[in-house]
Amino acid sequence: SDPLWTRDYTDAGTGLVPKRRYLLVSAPATNTNGAVEFAITGRVGTGPRPRVVPPPAFGALTLVDEVNCGDASDPHAFQQFPANGSRIETVLGRAVRVLPNDTPGRKYFAYRLGVGKNLVAGRAYVLSVEYPDDVPRTVIISNNGAEYTRAFHTGNTVGDALQPPYVNPNPESLELPQTGEFQTWQTLFHLHDRYPGIQRPRGTEHPRDLTPSQGFWVTVAHFRPEDAPLSRGAAVARIRLYEAPAAPAYYAPVTLPPTGLPKRHLFVREEMSDGVINQDPGPFLGVTNRVDWYEYKARLLKFLGMNTFSNDLLEFGHNQGWDSGPYGGNTWVYQSRYPSLWADTLTMLGRYDLEVLPYYEYSGSRGGNSLGYQRRAKPLTRTDDAYTHISWTEDARADLTDPDTLTDFKKMLDLTVIQHTAKKKFVGVWLRPRSSALPIGFADATLARFASEANGGVTITRPQLQADSALLQRYYEWWLIKRRAFIDSVTDYLRSQGVGSDAVTLYTSDATEAGRSHPTTGGAMVAENPAPWLSLGRSVMALDQALSENRQLNALLSPLSTWGGWEWQHADPWSDPQHYTSDSKGALTYTFNHAYTVGRPDALNAFRSGAGLAMVRHFALNEDTMTEGATPLLGYFVTDVEHAGPYSKLAEARAVANGDPRFLGSLSSASFNQGFPEYARAFNQAFLSLPALPGQLVPNAASNPAVVVRAINAAAQGTWLAVVNTGVRQVDDVVITLPVAGTVRDAVTGATVPTVNGGLTLSMHPAQLRSFRITP
Repeated sequence: SDPLWTRDYTDAGTGLVPKRRYLLVSAPATNTNGAVEFAITGRVGTGPRPRVVPPPAFGALTLVDEVNCGDASDPHAFQQFPANGSRIETVLGRAVRVLPNDTPGRKYFAYRLGVGKNLVAGRAYVLSVEYPDDVPRTVIISNNGAEYTRAFHTGNTVGDALQPPYVNPNPESLELPQTGEFQTWQTLFHLHDRYPGIQRPRGTEHPRDLTPSQGFWVTVAHFRPEDAPLSRGAAVARIRLYEAPAAPAYYAPVTLPPTGLPKRHLFVREEMSDGVINQDPGPFLGVTNRVDWYEYKARLLKFLGMNTFSNDLLEFGHNQGWDSGPYGGNTWVYQSRYPSLWADTLTMLGRYDLEVLPYYEYSGSRGGNSLGYQRRAKPLTRTDDAYTHISWTEDARADLTDPDTLTDFKKMLDLTVIQHTAKKKFVGVWLRPRSSALPIGFADATLARFASEANGGVTITRPQLQADSALLQRYYEWWLIKRRAFIDSVTDYLRSQGVGSDAVTLYTSDATEAGRSHPTTGGAMVAENPAPWLSLGRSVMALDQALSENRQLNALLSPLSTWGGWEWQHADPWSDPQHYTSDSKGALTYTFNHAYTVGRPDALNAFRSGAGLAMVRHFALNEDTMTEGATPLLGYFVTDVEHAGPYSKLAEARAVANGDPRFLGSLSSASFNQGFPEYARAFNQAFLSLPALPGQLVPNAASNPAVVVRAINAAAQGTWLAVVNTGVRQVDDVVITLPVAGTVRDAVTGATVPTVNGGLTLSMHPAQLRSFRITP
């Protein structure tokens, strides 16, 4: 049976000793919720300390089904690729099924869970996968009952596929400790009405012809060896399916700052996910009531302790479920197949205390007589009216220096935000133009605006710009200022129309999925220990070097490299955070994901605007990396990859320590989830309990150098502390010297925290964030 977390017990007559630590073991039908994953070593006398863990992620769970992957005679339906591609091995004293990485090609094995187990569509379940944390491994898990895929990796593996078909994943290898024990990956999900077999459709390639009575497939997969050379292969002991308690029992309690203090925001945008509902009724529609699918996402946010709902309203410029009729319908913006979907979703969200941050990949309106298709922004050097070789992104674009562009976008704001302000509180809006959508333009009309506004009325030509680098730099500077003016004007409009005086516009100028690669060193992976990668012939940059050279900040501030006469540097313009330092209306988002992206405070602080620091985690899609030859083994494939256990929040923890963001978002490859939810919940609860006021580093406040302390002064409301273990090992008995005197309470629970001689003592797991409030 599964071990539970350690507790203190006193019970007369049983032989238990007060204050001694014991290991409580549960009945077979209950789940540990992952709380014991880093805590099962007890301590008696001078024995080893128990590992610090966050609270469990669930209440009691009811076991529905269980697969013994280490038993070849397990009765569940089973498939694998290639034939005999997996094998059973003994690892850490137990039998497990392994996808070895010492044979060529991509591999998977799959079991069908829940057959005849009275599963119910729409009900919340928990998928639990027990794995050995013994050697570096990459493990991909696909749950087709809710059509999401999530992967994790351990040790010094890189996680994302090293050589994907389309984009550079900016790989990084860290030397992360491993427990040498079995651990549990788990996710909460809501079962769909219909779902596919092992192969997932992108459109209508495969039917969604399974229903709850027939169970659903869970697949464990592994990249080819070239994509994960240090992984020893995926290994799984058991797969369990639990029924979760009904909502809201599984919601994470969130304590927000007192009324009057600004809030922080946690949000996520999903890319390749809505094929589940983007179908007509029939064998290809996964959730019959499309709004239910968004409600499942709202409940997942509540479970994870997040507070802001974000969703595509424009994807590569295309209408994603709102009614364009009032401004002309198809002549202005081609109508969505489901024009009431956004309005209906907002009505549903009225039942949840989530704020809303709609997301737009704006490229000008796309309709029969639309602005976007006029392509008023023109390249500098090319005569074929194309910035890049990606033809399907070149059909529509807008010139943000053109007043008509702002007018056009305001219409979209009217229909997607302004008319719905009575339903929900909007944080503002989030803009992320994709390649060539809002490029630096050089049309005659644009050159005339530059001449009038920034060149003393002297006209210029494209050949002059090409020949005069100083003139071109002045033109760039003018255009960047015009971009800021566009962003500020969007916020001004939102505020003037009743969205709220605190509304903001977030602008992600990084159009890439995995995050921008450095124009000169982007081909080199980053490794904390380069040796094993150098032995494989990889181009490697040491983590220390990537940090000392400020590789991430330089990548975001530099024009993209280009080739073949294309104009990528103009199609996807660079960030200019220096123009937003005092701007309370807008913020450019800082791209992060790996350790080298969050390791320098100056890099993060460079992006701090008057509205606060906004950071967005870019996950690589790993698109089509499970295609063997011409065969997509799992159908359409994308996945996020995260570190295992507490390290799943390592980047976010260091972001708080080094940058103190107000807005913390993610760009997920598909349906979002978290594979180690106990760590996500604990981080999110602590993060949201902190007011969104500027925090100051408190030098030498912690007795351990891995622990960073930030103080947030809220005047009469008190002082908040953000305490972060930035290291990869547990720290014990760390003394935090308080910057002010007063009563200390845990900002999440409200419980009083004892202090001694003006300090508090903490033990913290890796990448842990704790929050405290000090009141006089």
